[in-house]
Amino acid sequence: MALRSSMPAGAETQKDTSACLRTSNALYKRGEELHKKHRWPIPRDFGLVAANLDDYCRDKQFKKADIAIEWLNACLKNYDKPATQGYCTRSKKYLCAIDPDSEVCRTAS
Repeated sequence: MALRSSMPAGAETQKDTSACLRTSNALYKRGEELHKKHRWPIPRDFGLVAANLDDYCRDKQFKKADIAIEWLNACLKNYDKPATQGYCTRSKKYLCAIDPDSEVCRTAS
C-alpha cells in the first residue's frame, strides 16, 4: 500500500503566507488520510513539525517552513518504513537546520 505518487506538497520554495498555510494543511490532511486508510500511527514528531510549520508560515519564516515541508514530505513518503529508519523522527540535522544556534547544535554528537 503505497502513498499515491503525486507531486509532493510544497515542492516549490514558500514565499507567501497563504500558500504556505495551504501546503501545511495539505500535508497534515495527507497524514490524517494515511492514519485512517492504513492505520498509520501518526508520529509525535509529525504533529510537532506540522504545528511548527504553521507558526513559520504565519511568522514569514519561509526558509524554516521549507525545511519543515521537506521533512514532512519525507515522513509521509516513507510512512510504511520501520520507525527505526528515522524518517519521522526529528534528527539533529533537522533541528540544526531549523535553529543553528540551538544547544543541540552546539553539543557534540
